[in-house]
Amino acid sequence: MKVVKSLILILIVSVILFSCKTKEQIVCENAVTAKLVNKTIDGCTWLIELEDGQILEPLNLKEFDIEKIDNKKIWITYEDTEGYVSICMMGPIVRIKCISERKK
Repeated sequence: MKVVKSLILILIVSVILFSCKTKEQIVCENAVTAKLVNKTIDGCTWLIELEDGQILEPLNLKEFDIEKIDNKKIWITYEDTEGYVSICMMGPIVRIKCISERKK
């Protein structure tokens, strides 16, 4: 009986782990699709390009533990800011609320 219970437990844990790895999980609620863009020239740093091509200049990207790779696909939520100026001038300056890696 103990063997059967152990096997059922192993099976349940395996199914849970397998489903977590195969499903893409959006950590950010109501997020939009985007990608990180490396523009470390002329006063710019890492920017975010939305799916529609709009470029965002994030104020607080360093606050998030995300590996910075050019063209890395991400999910993002952000809010517009006022009163900030940038040498880069590539797009609106935003404050990231949530960011996570996107697999597709």
